[in-house]
Amino acid sequence: MAARSSSDMPRRLPKYCTEDVDRHGNPRIYFRRSGQKKIRLKGIPFSEPFMEGYRLALEGKLQPEQVTRRPKAKPDTVRWLVEEYLGSAFFLDRCPAPRTRQVRRRELEAMCVKAGDEPITAITSKVIRKGMDRRRETPEAANDFLKALRGLFAFAVQYEHSTIDPTIGVKKLRSRNPEGWHTWSVDEVRQYETRHPVGTKARLALALLLYTGARRSDVVGLGRQHVREGHLKFRVFKNRLRKHVEVEIPVLPELQEVIGATPEKGDLTFMISDHGRAWSSGDSFGNRFRDWCTEAGLPHCSPHGLRKAGATIAAENGASEAQLMAIYGWSDMKMASHYTRKANRKRLAGDAAHLMVPRQTENEIVPLSSSVDSGGTNSPKNVRKNNAI
Repeated sequence: MAARSSSDMPRRLPKYCTEDVDRHGNPRIYFRRSGQKKIRLKGIPFSEPFMEGYRLALEGKLQPEQVTRRPKAKPDTVRWLVEEYLGSAFFLDRCPAPRTRQVRRRELEAMCVKAGDEPITAITSKVIRKGMDRRRETPEAANDFLKALRGLFAFAVQYEHSTIDPTIGVKKLRSRNPEGWHTWSVDEVRQYETRHPVGTKARLALALLLYTGARRSDVVGLGRQHVREGHLKFRVFKNRLRKHVEVEIPVLPELQEVIGATPEKGDLTFMISDHGRAWSSGDSFGNRFRDWCTEAGLPHCSPHGLRKAGATIAAENGASEAQLMAIYGWSDMKMASHYTRKANRKRLAGDAAHLMVPRQTENEIVPLSSSVDSGGTNSPKNVRKNNAI
């Protein structure tokens, strides 16, 4: 593994600057002198906007942002219920993943902007359906809205803030794209490889996604410490707070070649950002990968589409459901059977397609019946037999 040069190493932050992470998991840089309130510095560290803010902070001309506190919500209103829910152990237990909590919080806070002062009873099934109708152009957004309300009213009923759950009977909208993310074709993989040759970070990203079957949230954490005796072993990031799923797969020669030929990589994480640091989240890495896809003329392709492509190829090459589960970290056979069924249908259709071609019968010789003699007349014995029928 190639060592990183000093120019690749991340620079130390200026004096009095510290890095912090907000409740959504986003990194923030603050200026903080002893005995003073912290001041957020906006912009990428060492960029012109950042350094201008740092200069003003040093000169005492930049003041901390004033936080306007919202007045306390009235009991039994929608905003009051949302605040109770988001601050409860129930919310943390049902939504252990930070990503899920972020989505639920965003949906509920947006609802409070419009209906926060309304009583809880104002949220009826009819109101929820109308809210989903307003989001009908994006069914996934409508379904996220419904999921957030289901969690909210499950809490309300259990904690006796409400006796009715208005989400019961409200159905999710059908996705306009039931297949989900676009599955890469082999030609699209080759097109990406042509644009991003071996040795680039973009090519390393493709190899890690395609030859490990890992999600983007797992790829950003993979490093040399996960490689042991030719195998890559890691714990799946998704649902990690609910269940532990270990994946252990061989490091394919194709992947090893790309890793070894990439000079710009980290030690504890193979993938590093443009700032020479580990990626802060799978989302930010996914956005960068989409940029690389666009550069290759593939704006419709995504990291998850590579995972689907790998599962499709493996299933078509004969991988069993148990083998797919081991590779992709699935804990049940639902997803694995989806790919094996598709592969079996394709295989069966290929084997039977020739049966749709009509058989040629015009020039075939039809043998004479045993009841007809060489002269073409029925024998007396057969005539009597036929008359009896």
